[in-house]
This record gives sequence, structure tokens and C-alpha cells, in this order.
Amino acid sequence: MSIPRVFAIASVCVVLAFSARTLRATPQTAPATDVLPALLAEVHELRLAMERSATVAPRVQLTLARLNIQEQRTVVLSRQLDQIRQEQANALLETKKLSSELEDVQKALQTTLDASQRSGLEFEEQGLKRKLGQQAAIEDRLRGREVDAAQLLSAEQSRWIDLNSKLDEIERLLGPVR
Repeated sequence: MSIPRVFAIASVCVVLAFSARTLRATPQTAPATDVLPALLAEVHELRLAMERSATVAPRVQLTLARLNIQEQRTVVLSRQLDQIRQEQANALLETKKLSSELEDVQKALQTTLDASQRSGLEFEEQGLKRKLGQQAAIEDRLRGREVDAAQLLSAEQSRWIDLNSKLDEIERLLGPVR
């Protein structure tokens, strides 16, 4: 209910109450006296509705603001998780590439008889093994980051669901829209 409408109803109520008081001085029939209690009951209900609205509106606004912030956090964490997963995919491709190169070098070592070529291949093999070890460490770090990011995202999504539930509860408390 809009504020101008509430004031208009309140003004009408005041005028009617004043009129009823004035009319009491004159003789009245029985049905006219029944209007005043009904009018007072309506004014009382109106006051209760306004009080309820005044207490609920700030809670709704606060919950909506929190829900918005929570949604933004969820979006940011979701993007971070996607980025980590993309980095993992790239790391896995690099590992496969290095493993393939290592296999090729090891095959070449088995067939090479020349000592200088063999020495070069052994040096290359050691470098590839070192790179594969570094790549494994990168993959481990990325798995750890993925687990952390997934847990954070899950916690933020739970908070978002809780806030959404609070809004549902407030909506139930307000009752149906007339």
C-alpha cells in the first residue's frame, strides 16, 4: 500500500471518527453505531500492517544486498575455478608432450651406437626427466588449488542458498499479495 493512500485512509478515518463523535450527540439508529467499531478495527489493522511493513522492509533490503554480494562472490570463484581447470588442462598437455619426447629420446638411445650422439641423447633425456618432474609439481599445485577453489565455491554457494531461503521465509511471512 502506498504512503499517500495510507494517509488518505487515515485522514478519512479521522474525519469519520470526528463525525461519529459529533453524530453521537444527535439521536441515531442502531445500525449507525456499528460503523465506528468496524472503522476502528480497520484503522487498527492498517496500523499493524504499516508497523509490519516498517520492520520487514529493511530486513528484505539487507538480505537482498547480501544475496547480491554473495552472488558476485560465487561468480568470481567460479571463474577462478574455471581458470585453474584450464591451467590443469594446459599442464596435462605439456606433460604428454614431454613424455612423448622422452619416449622418442629413449628409443633413439637404444638404437644409437655413436658415443657423441649417445651422450647428447642422454643429456637431453636428463633434461626431459627434470622438466617432467617440474611439470608433475605444477600439476600437484594446480590440483591443490582446484580443491581449495572448489571448496570455497561450495561454501559460497551454500551461503547464497541460505540467503535465498531467508528471502523465501520473509516472503511467506508477508503473505500473499492482494
